[in-house]
Amino acid sequence: MNPLYFGSSQKPLYGVYHPPKSQPGRPVRTTGVVLCYPLGQEYMRAHRAFRQLATLLTKSGFPVLRFDYYGTGDSGGEGDAGDVEQWTSDVGTAIQELKDTAGVQKVSLVGLRLGGALVALEGLTRTDVDRIVLWDPIVDGKAYVQAMLTGQQNVHEGEGAPSHAAARVAPDATVGILGYPLTARMRGGLERIDLRGLEKPAGDPLVILAVSSEKPEWSALRDRLGERTKKLSYRHIPSLGNWDEVDRWGSALLPQAIIQGIVASLTESN
Repeated sequence: MNPLYFGSSQKPLYGVYHPPKSQPGRPVRTTGVVLCYPLGQEYMRAHRAFRQLATLLTKSGFPVLRFDYYGTGDSGGEGDAGDVEQWTSDVGTAIQELKDTAGVQKVSLVGLRLGGALVALEGLTRTDVDRIVLWDPIVDGKAYVQAMLTGQQNVHEGEGAPSHAAARVAPDATVGILGYPLTARMRGGLERIDLRGLEKPAGDPLVILAVSSEKPEWSALRDRLGERTKKLSYRHIPSLGNWDEVDRWGSALLPQAIIQGIVASLTESN
């Protein structure tokens, strides 16, 4: 693993580059893989899974870059500095960094939860993306924001308090979500996300929808994506997917089956 900072001096991004492991009979791949995290509590819960995913991909011959968006993790910027537009741009910056570092012409993208939405927004506009893996992606940004606000309200009121159907905040307020700031600008960008309205890909990537359970929102996304591209693979791999859960131990989530399924989906021939 090679930790590094990249991007601009004004908005440095922290990443970890995993060089490919060359093995007899298994050449180094000509395509790299960029891993895109979720946010907040889900980032913490997914960190170990991403490290294992990166390790397995390098053993399969891929150069891999995982990184923190601006204003998150170890990247520059305070916790309230980022927004959806910035994070989507960060995905593009990470793509270019991996191309330059590994000397590859094309990359594949893997995004979990909000990371899935971000790689769809950025990756489908580019011609240098080979495959896009949407792992339990956020489809409806408004529902995602409301779920976060309602969950935080219930946590604040304590265990055993009645569940609220909808939580409301002032339009310009910053809300703490399990210790992470959610600004009005962030909320606005998140609420505009609707993957069901994605346009036809600019290039010709294989879009892989990898889901841990059969939710209506993911089935609907599969159907809408199928109308826009013939290169779509839908993979239901039953796995733990409670990424936003908070338990008393603060444990990570390591769903082996879907991690291995994602590796397989990136190594298979088109």
